[in-house]
Amino acid sequence: PLVATLTLTPYNGSQMVAFVRLRMPLTIRAVLFGLLLLALPPAPAESLGVPAFDPGFVRGTLNATIPAPTSLAFGPDGRLYVAAFSEIWALTLDPTTQQVLAAEQIAAGQLLVLGIAFDPTAPASPVTVYASRQEPSATDGFEGVVSTFTAPTWVREDVITGLPTSEPFSNHYTNGIAFDDAGRLFIAQGSSTDAGLAGLGWPETPLSSAILVADINAPGFDGTITYSPSGPPADDDVDQAGGDVAVYAPGLRNPYDLVLHSNGNIYATDNGPMGVAFSITCTESDSPSSQSDELNLIEQGNYYGHPNRNRGRTDPRQCVYHAGEEGSGAGFTGPIAVLPAHCSCDGIAEYTGTAFGGAMLGDLVIAQWSRARISRMVLSPDGNSVVSTSDLASKAGEPFEFADPLDVTVGPDGTIYIAEFNADAISYLAPDSDRDGCADARELGASPTLGGQRDANSFWDFFDVPAGTPPQRDQMVNIIDIAAIVLRFGAVSDPPPSKQDALAQALTPPPDLTSYHAAFDRGGPIPGDDLWDLPGPDGAINIIDIGAAVIQFGHTCVPL
Repeated sequence: PLVATLTLTPYNGSQMVAFVRLRMPLTIRAVLFGLLLLALPPAPAESLGVPAFDPGFVRGTLNATIPAPTSLAFGPDGRLYVAAFSEIWALTLDPTTQQVLAAEQIAAGQLLVLGIAFDPTAPASPVTVYASRQEPSATDGFEGVVSTFTAPTWVREDVITGLPTSEPFSNHYTNGIAFDDAGRLFIAQGSSTDAGLAGLGWPETPLSSAILVADINAPGFDGTITYSPSGPPADDDVDQAGGDVAVYAPGLRNPYDLVLHSNGNIYATDNGPMGVAFSITCTESDSPSSQSDELNLIEQGNYYGHPNRNRGRTDPRQCVYHAGEEGSGAGFTGPIAVLPAHCSCDGIAEYTGTAFGGAMLGDLVIAQWSRARISRMVLSPDGNSVVSTSDLASKAGEPFEFADPLDVTVGPDGTIYIAEFNADAISYLAPDSDRDGCADARELGASPTLGGQRDANSFWDFFDVPAGTPPQRDQMVNIIDIAAIVLRFGAVSDPPPSKQDALAQALTPPPDLTSYHAAFDRGGPIPGDDLWDLPGPDGAINIIDIGAAVIQFGHTCVPL
């Protein structure tokens, strides 16, 4: 492979080496991560319908190695911030090529940084990053912390301390965080138990297994959470004695991430239990439980089915386990989508890009760790249900697969960025509206040589054709493309395909070398002087097709 070395120098003077690899993935290194390690194999995808629109993307990988990335967010300065197992980085990206132009390490030596966010009510400069993490010196069972790191020195300041943790038992932590427009901080807080029963681990506590809320900008806000009795929790009789952090919605087992949607709703993923036993009253248990993951519409005060006997002392509904498959009932709110068992569906983002003519605006994008996939969920117009689910897939229809994808975020141009935890990499899916293998950002750029000045909605403006074994597009016009057309010279389609049929055919692998295939047929003479503006198929592969390919020779869409 073509490999170049890029040295990234963080603020503390140490060096980090990244690699540029063209058409070669980053080497996958196994990393143990107890939070999401599950013994059961991943379940097959479940569908709630077929989306009316199938978006196209071009896959790539950023030229930066980030050890064990866990969370992604774009900052007010336009940089991509990446939380990792023990670090936080800020990456400056080229908006056309998605290449890393600069990288700054803003935190190191942390523990389990699982969420990052930015307060929309804060000044854009200096940038302040909010991060959820674990503090090993804190009281056992209450090691969760939300901290800030503020430019330019990035000194850490703890905003909230004393959040619960189940380590070392269930390995549920303080996970994703997000702000609303008023500057309130919402926290996805994991449980201390599998399904309400403490067993060998910590019992549930006042702030565990819930979506929490903290108005950190309120005058006199107190982020120091204290408990009575103090010390590690021994039973269900623990009260919150101090701290301005409250339960917003109880009953979530291990919500890894949440998103505050532009429609005003809050959505959160939730990892299902191992399925051994569960609480049915404040003193009784039963077995087994459902193992399905969930997508929940979070509403204040609603109970979502994971028991917490600590809060059940005053709210008996929280002692009763409910499987997601039950739907909603008295005292219980069911998920808006039951997800595959142990898919470890984690990171969630709203698709905010205007690519595809806005056809994906408002959709949810979810990282499925165990299934190695990124899923798209189309919401109903009112946002209260899921209309359809699908996996984002290649042109061949095969789902893109990732090395333990943990989080997702969406860039300003609609590019989806994915934290591949066990690849130490950030990959991306760039919109490809005409599904020709060239990302929209390249097609709309300034340089024709690099694919710019093209129509991002027309498949027929680029002469890269599928070739090789198996047939595939390499995102460049070269001698192989010209030779492939020459081999098909004289092949015809009778009758000529319609443009719609030809496009469908062009997106499938070609048959044997001498047969007609629409991917090789650009039709009649090239109009005007625009080398990209090629007409659609005319049903015959002739000298005009060969000449059109020759004229485009050397043009490319391969990331630099």
